[in-house]
Amino acid sequence: MIRNRTWRSAAVSAVLGADLVVLLVAGSVLPGFVPYALGALILATLWALRRPSGWGAFALVVVQVLVVAVPGSTPTSVLGWAFTAAAAAAIVLTHLALTMLGSWPRRADLPRATAARWVGQAAVLVWAGIAAAGVGALASATPMAWAPWLGAVALGFVAAVIWQVRVATRRSS
Repeated sequence: MIRNRTWRSAAVSAVLGADLVVLLVAGSVLPGFVPYALGALILATLWALRRPSGWGAFALVVVQVLVVAVPGSTPTSVLGWAFTAAAAAAIVLTHLALTMLGSWPRRADLPRATAARWVGQAAVLVWAGIAAAGVGALASATPMAWAPWLGAVALGFVAAVIWQVRVATRRSS
């Protein structure tokens, strides 16, 4: 069992770390936007951590998406796609951490099996985002004649994710 203070601190740290990543990605594109983004993230994060199973969590995810999307543009380089993957992973981790905070009783310890499942699912989603950004980077850097091949890679990626979800679902049942 993982003590309630330990897992709750880890989940809160994941949310705060995700906010930092989102802020850094937005700041790398438009530094003047950072003060406004910081204010919005602080307010939404406080609301989300106070009410992780309510509208606060939804508001924080929406604010994180807007903080990244407002100053951003369509990525055209490998670095741009890396920033996109980092921001997407951070937003997914925010969602998962707030879901854990909102659904597990506040004073309850967390079974190690539950924590392992949560970490495994988070890792699969993050790696799926990284792979999708890789396909996007390939699409940005290759000639148009390669489009059918990149489409095949993207479809193969979707099939692999579906297969992983199927295997993981059968294993946990």
